[in-house]
Amino acid sequence: MKKATQLIALIYFFISCKQEKEVHSIEPQKITIDDISLNVPNGFELEELYSPSENEQGSWVALAQGPDNWLFSCDQYGKIYKFKAPSEGSVINADEIIPLNLKIGHAHGLLWAFNSLYVAVNKNWSDDLPDEKEYGSGVYRLTDTDGDGTLDKTEMLLKLNGAGEHGPHSFVLSPDGTQIYFIAGNHVLVPETLKENSLLPTNWGEDNLFEPYLDARGHANDIKAPGGWVAKFNPDGTDWELISAGYRNPFDMAFNQDGELFAYDADMEWDIGMPWYRPTRICHVTSGGEYGWRTGSGKWPAYYPDNLPAVHNLEQGSPTAVLAGNTLNFPSKYKNGLLIMDWSFGTIYFIDLQPNGSSYTGTREEFLSGTPLPLTDMIAGIDGNLYFATGGRRIDSHLFRLRYTGNEETTEAKIVDSESEKLRELRHNIERYHIEKSEEAIPLAWNNLNHKDRFIRYASRIALEHQPTAQWQDRFFSEQDPTKIIEAGIALAHQGDKSLQKNILEKLNQLNLESLSKHDQVALLRTYALLFIRMGEPEAGIGDATGRKLNSYFPHANNTINRELGQLLLFLKADGVTENLADLLERHAKENTITEGVEMLSEEATLRSEQYGPLIRDVIAKMPPSESIYYGMLLSHADEGWTKEAREKYFKWFFDVMNAKGGMSFKAYIENVRQKAMTHVPKAEREYYERLSGIYSPTDALADLPKPIGPGQNYTMQNANSIYWEKSKEYKSTIAKGERAYRAALCISCHRMKGEGGATGPDLTQIHSKFSSYDLTFSLISPSDEISDQYANTVFHKKDGSQVIGRLLSDSGDSLNIMTNPYNPSYTSKLAKTDVERQELSPVSPMPPGLLNRLNDEEIIDLYAYLLSGGDENHEIYTGKKSE
Repeated sequence: MKKATQLIALIYFFISCKQEKEVHSIEPQKITIDDISLNVPNGFELEELYSPSENEQGSWVALAQGPDNWLFSCDQYGKIYKFKAPSEGSVINADEIIPLNLKIGHAHGLLWAFNSLYVAVNKNWSDDLPDEKEYGSGVYRLTDTDGDGTLDKTEMLLKLNGAGEHGPHSFVLSPDGTQIYFIAGNHVLVPETLKENSLLPTNWGEDNLFEPYLDARGHANDIKAPGGWVAKFNPDGTDWELISAGYRNPFDMAFNQDGELFAYDADMEWDIGMPWYRPTRICHVTSGGEYGWRTGSGKWPAYYPDNLPAVHNLEQGSPTAVLAGNTLNFPSKYKNGLLIMDWSFGTIYFIDLQPNGSSYTGTREEFLSGTPLPLTDMIAGIDGNLYFATGGRRIDSHLFRLRYTGNEETTEAKIVDSESEKLRELRHNIERYHIEKSEEAIPLAWNNLNHKDRFIRYASRIALEHQPTAQWQDRFFSEQDPTKIIEAGIALAHQGDKSLQKNILEKLNQLNLESLSKHDQVALLRTYALLFIRMGEPEAGIGDATGRKLNSYFPHANNTINRELGQLLLFLKADGVTENLADLLERHAKENTITEGVEMLSEEATLRSEQYGPLIRDVIAKMPPSESIYYGMLLSHADEGWTKEAREKYFKWFFDVMNAKGGMSFKAYIENVRQKAMTHVPKAEREYYERLSGIYSPTDALADLPKPIGPGQNYTMQNANSIYWEKSKEYKSTIAKGERAYRAALCISCHRMKGEGGATGPDLTQIHSKFSSYDLTFSLISPSDEISDQYANTVFHKKDGSQVIGRLLSDSGDSLNIMTNPYNPSYTSKLAKTDVERQELSPVSPMPPGLLNRLNDEEIIDLYAYLLSGGDENHEIYTGKKSE
């Protein structure tokens, strides 16, 4: 690190207009500090103060402003440090960084308040040590018991179950300075203490009408509702209260000038291109707020009335810190909004918050960016300057200070919107009954169930759900206002007895969908779904009547309404629904309809990340037809109503959609949907539809190979990989068992191992030197994810609209010789060149998916051992001895 302070003098242009100076912004100045290319806002000076990684002090991910100009920091996998903020023009020397003389560390969040340092430890608990002997995930308070200026006591306020980058995160002090708010990612289970004192009803569920598809790579597959959460507590660690939930991985939060709380939630980049993908977002954290994160494809769309929409949707990224602009000595324009950090693409954004009813809308602009600039945390110093750190994941770490030195006004610029203030006050009055039972709650909530403000409607329903159902359910049955009927119907679906289902459906069936507002149309359909999810299938009579009524609106002109009608009608097995869904699938595929609300990063921003940028650019170039994929997934649950035409249309669609480019789990998700759909195809027809979707199904040509012992199962990334690592500790494989499993899994038919086997796929003798068990699992579970051009099939599109798929063996004269059966190289077809309109590489691997599914657990271990040993009986996998 250069010891000289890096100062950037930025230029302002001034012109005279009516004897007043007016500032004109110019392009951010581009500078370089220690090989970091930065775009710094005008009128600011940036100083690099320190590099902890160069001084073997780890990679800093958490900062806090302490008393008397002391700052605190923490290495992601190590110690907590304290140091003084240097004066202007100075840097920090390594000997000025003081490690705390306490064993606690691994903090993602730090906060100095109430003469204490609060620490959010993010570390798995050891099964071999008692709690008092270690400091695992939890919320801790560090204090100075003897007043000598040294923190010497550690007290755990709350033990947490969950760790990692989706673990315990950050703190913020309440606006009145009396309580502390804490935020956690979706891998942290909500403690029972919080469930006992929750502002949102705790009978949460996945609330999906059909079983969702779990991530094909195994991410968060065992994580269920409610996902990430926000809580608050007293300084001494008492009176914990769950505020809000339904987030994926919100890393930090901040209060704005109005005392309203906001969090920056993460996307799931592996889902890019899928209809349920949600970008990073700014969420207004209100009492009892639910933001609808669910694992896999189960995420709720923002339009569901039982969750709240984002204040602002961004694009792709990895959210870290959030800071209120009014805590900084920055120009007035920043006082009304938030600064937020994106780790992946090295950008600090400014989110300008504008009142919108009882909530807000947001617009954004880039504030500061750099390459490489993995931003981890930022705080407002007592000097009003911005201190921020870079690092994480043990990479190079730096500490910077950004000071405003321009001439713009820096005084508070609070927006006064009396109407919004009144609406926020009304919402807060209703929210009092999210924890309190009172006779006043029901009339107040009921009167506002149809409020034009969505956040007030939501708060009213949550208040209603906290009151005894018997005290208000009669109001529902006598109500005439459609919006109140729908909102109260959701509350009854959540809290009512199953015996009420028939009467609730009869009440809902009195409403005319087309006469309702757009919001109420969607809310009505969601209410139907919740009644079926929470109370089960309806009685035949009322179920049939509901199906006929809803079917009269389908297909609908609105895509959102079509989605919800489609799944309801499929659930109710309404007449003609399968064919209608197949038509919608085909229409959206042809139109390449992209699901609303998803934006992609600019090319300039993607260039800031070598890891994520190329993927984003590839997706933009070959965007998947996500709206069509929604219907493709829905149809995988259809077990009746198929015609030959609809089924051919459907399975050919799988092959076509694989040409698109999505996130890392995209192709594996599509294959899982295809395999599910295939279970509804009569056995005698499956081989035909396998080939139609681009998959060659091995048949009697392999009869001479050993049959699997079985029984198998539908293996996923998660369970296949864990079988090898967990069960292999107890089960000992042999080279003979490994070779048998290798043959039974059909690997030998296409691949060589030590000179023996087929040649239509790559040689596997050295696979152990190239693949980890994780990579091996994914190549077996989802072979189409990465296909080498050397082994890919070619699709020959004929002029008559048909296709021939296979490996081009020779090009002679006026014909092409094509191998169409990867398991039998001698089986070839000739194709006249004059019949071919065009050709392209196939997006579907010649290797069929699901080959593991016929093997039992021990055979899986045998196969992995054989592949990872390279078929060598002297390998340590078999001998237990490391080779010299």
